Amino acid sequence: MVLQVSIEDWATAERELRSAAFVTAANVRKSRGLARFLNKLEKVPSVVVVSGECDASALALLVTATFGYVTDDVSVSVTADVVLWLGLTWSLPHAIGEAHAKTLLFGGTLDATTLRDSGLARRGDPTAVQLDSPGDALLARSLHHAKRSTAIEAESYDSQLRELL
Repeated sequence: MVLQVSIEDWATAERELRSAAFVTAANVRKSRGLARFLNKLEKVPSVVVVSGECDASALALLVTATFGYVTDDVSVSVTADVVLWLGLTWSLPHAIGEAHAKTLLFGGTLDATTLRDSGLARRGDPTAVQLDSPGDALLARSLHHAKRSTAIEAESYDSQLRELL
């Protein structure tokens, strides 16, 4: 079952997040509980839809999601303090490549087209993504582990996960 989460309070959302999630987040801002939510989100299959006027926390949310989407009205203001607080100078280049990351980090205010063109946000219908099979959870675990592993360690971990299928 996919949990539907609308972000109004990061701490409450983090407590509710246990398995696959469809997250809608409007006007995303750096606030208490965000880092814990992001840490938990990256461990489960997720679709995240970001909208409204946001700070760079929206970039962290999109990087962390399995599949990130933005609405046409999204506007993301990028400032050094939020970027550094969230560690985006490391995570963003790893997610979308250095050239695209530089475009976003030095872009000032970003719109939906820029986020989609960078590869950080997907095009299409977010409700069409299916994340409720047992294999989806294992893939999310594998992606989470691979971010922190060598290729050999990731391959070994994947072989252990295959036994769970």
